[in-house]
Amino acid sequence: MRTTGVGFIGTYQWQHPSKIPSGLHVKGSLRDENKNDGHNVYLRIKVEGYPWGEIRGVQKKQVKIDRVFSDGAVLKTNNVRMHACIDRGSLRPDYCSKERLYSRR
Repeated sequence: MRTTGVGFIGTYQWQHPSKIPSGLHVKGSLRDENKNDGHNVYLRIKVEGYPWGEIRGVQKKQVKIDRVFSDGAVLKTNNVRMHACIDRGSLRPDYCSKERLYSRR
């Protein structure tokens, strides 16, 4: 996922319920691609019927992500939406990559 100023390269996998912790495993690299804009970056993940969850990046750096979303809804759903965003502050709307839909196989 990429848009002006932010990039995420990684993988996702639904882990089997017998594995602890089970859920959606997101692993990759989230990076601030415009180090001089003064904005932070984050990855947004949404399970249907629940609010967006966020993984915050660090301004001017690249962050390794290795997280399992183990909410009960993640275990039951077949679809998750994700996109990478730039946090432009409270007065301007955030700028995000195109939302992607990931489905369980």
